[in-house]
Amino acid sequence: MPKIIVTEEQWIQKGIERFEQGGIDQLVVEKMAVALGCSKSSFYWYFNNRSSYIRQIVETWKEQTTQQVIAASIIHAAADERIRELLTQMFGKTKRGDFLFYLRKLSLKDDSYHSLLNEVEQMRMEFMKQLLIQKGMQPEKAVQRSWMLYHYYLGWYERHKQETLSDEAIQQHIHMIWTEWISN
Repeated sequence: MPKIIVTEEQWIQKGIERFEQGGIDQLVVEKMAVALGCSKSSFYWYFNNRSSYIRQIVETWKEQTTQQVIAASIIHAAADERIRELLTQMFGKTKRGDFLFYLRKLSLKDDSYHSLLNEVEQMRMEFMKQLLIQKGMQPEKAVQRSWMLYHYYLGWYERHKQETLSDEAIQQHIHMIWTEWISN
């Protein structure tokens, strides 16, 4: 039987998938190796230990769900377009699992994850605040709206995370947010 080569990226993506389904308890090297069709020794080729693996999973998640989303909205020149793109990224994806929930649990046990979680949330709210200011909103109001919008999103995602929403439903939701919180 040929030896199956698994990349570091495959290990990390599998870790993200498993973490969002059950947190660190789901990151059992032997089970993930079986799911990837390789030996567990390939895990240790890339990662010194489980702790460094968890750190890499969280850092990759941060990159994929925060920095790449911000970068994707930057291709638009106008603040209105950038805000709409960001809202579409936020509210257009469900069924992503509970990564943020399990990261919050982990952050209660480890201050370094608490700091990282705060950094991610501040980065997200700061980006929206800057977009709102570019659109012409007063800075104090932009701070309040970005905070409200982010926390609204957290509750909205928890409520809808198991659903598949139509593009029309997503656009109606974004229109409601735009009308009530962005254009006011």
